Amino acid sequence: MSGMKIDKRTLFAIGIVLSIFAIILVYEWGGAWKEYKSTLEQSGAITSQLLEEKDIPIYMLIVVTIIDYVKHSWLCLLLAFIAAGALQEFVPKDKVIKLMGSGRGILPYLIGGVGGPLLSMCSCSIIPLFGGLYKRGAGLGPSLTFLLAAPAFNPAAVLLTLSLLGWKFTVVRIIFAIASGIIVGFITEKVLKDKIKAPETIEMETCSCEAEENNVSYTGRVINMFRYSWEFVKLVLPLILLGVILAGAVKAFLPPAFLVKYLGVGLVPIMLASAIGVFMYAPSLVEAPLIRGLLESGMGTGPAMAHLITGPALSMPSILGVCKIVSPKVPVVYATLMWICGVIAGLVFWFIMPAFLG
Repeated sequence: MSGMKIDKRTLFAIGIVLSIFAIILVYEWGGAWKEYKSTLEQSGAITSQLLEEKDIPIYMLIVVTIIDYVKHSWLCLLLAFIAAGALQEFVPKDKVIKLMGSGRGILPYLIGGVGGPLLSMCSCSIIPLFGGLYKRGAGLGPSLTFLLAAPAFNPAAVLLTLSLLGWKFTVVRIIFAIASGIIVGFITEKVLKDKIKAPETIEMETCSCEAEENNVSYTGRVINMFRYSWEFVKLVLPLILLGVILAGAVKAFLPPAFLVKYLGVGLVPIMLASAIGVFMYAPSLVEAPLIRGLLESGMGTGPAMAHLITGPALSMPSILGVCKIVSPKVPVVYATLMWICGVIAGLVFWFIMPAFLG
């Protein structure tokens, strides 16, 4: 029995990590549930607001987009950066490799596919955790599955999809969100396995995460955690904000009238809707009201489903943020593959679902 004892240092590390993720779960689920009820009650007003043409200068629309992003995401991002630091300082690398390392079969992908959604985070907030896992030893494929499946299978967004769009949209969204994350992560790793460098670890002046003999105080370890967090902030946040600015510009040049006009029925509208979802940024839980309004205005069901697959999982801010953690080749490959998955989902929903369900 003595060999099974856990020392105080390990208990302290476990307590810190569990506490941080518990705070994230409580905050995210509480906020998501509150926002879900509010959005559901005001879905008509939100839809009208989203579809309303406004004569706003482009620079003002960009400013509004940034303010809206900061307003809704700052605390979630802060918690995500702290969690990424905790992963680096307190979670043993061999444990991460054992659970999510490459070459360990389907299990790491399943963990990434179903574990991330429990956090109920958006495509930008999940980036620090993706970086923390990848730099701590998780395989590229499982890490990408975690990155893509978490926001696409956001439980609150799925509930809102069920409430506003119906069970058919919801079932197909769930299936393709998980399947796309696993498939895209697997293929991306296979394609780029020998073409990108191994992730560079973040070095601290005093690093206690690898050697047990390093006698660093508990306070020192917490300081290290925040140092790691700050390194992730410097690495990722500037490009996320740049992505938000670019997304605001995209929104300015793609008004709702354009979306309604060109996203009707057919293969080309499905491809276009999937592509818009890859780059366009929208706050969490906005996709379902927006799609409902567009459907009522003439959008086809195929393009609607395509956008529901790519829109939540990807965005310009998330793609740019990931570029600082991995080679830019990686976002190019997985964004292209996700676009293809969105097109397939749109085609399935357009052709197969009506025939299958009657």
